[in-house]
Amino acid sequence: MNTVIQNFKLLIVLTFGYGIFYFANNLCTDFLYLTPGAHLVHLPSGIKILMTLIAGPIGALAIFIVSNVWGVMYPFPGQFGLVFILSIGSAGVPWLVCKICSDKLELDGELSNLTLSALVAISLSYATLNSLVTQSILYLAGNSQDLWSGVGVMFLGDITGILLVVSIARWIAGMRRIKLEG
Repeated sequence: MNTVIQNFKLLIVLTFGYGIFYFANNLCTDFLYLTPGAHLVHLPSGIKILMTLIAGPIGALAIFIVSNVWGVMYPFPGQFGLVFILSIGSAGVPWLVCKICSDKLELDGELSNLTLSALVAISLSYATLNSLVTQSILYLAGNSQDLWSGVGVMFLGDITGILLVVSIARWIAGMRRIKLEG
């Protein structure tokens, strides 16, 4: 029972934390929104990777919840079916990529053995699958006229977002290590 309560608390913290970051990022970077579902630089992609690497399905569930709320409120009001399907992809793709890559690359739970090459593999896998899934859904739903242009923009946005967020996280971790050692 204690684990259930801890997992619920983690879900609440991740949902609100990611939600605040996601909403603020998307509102502040609206000018980088070049095609339906795709920003030129998308910092939430990096947060999604970190959340699902660290928290697994609970992180994915938080992403799913936030994606539904955002999707209905802003880019696709009234399109509940489309938003639901996009939210499944938004949460499912990072979880699936992190699960497969973690197993294949034998990452430990604390990610202490996460190498640069493993991070590149996870980032490229995520950006490729995420852009293909999201843009295909939007194209098939009639919300996008050019599938491959959308895939290209979204891929670039995902890669830049992941690299920026992970670089900042690594820098912060390095600074904490220096502070603890000094």
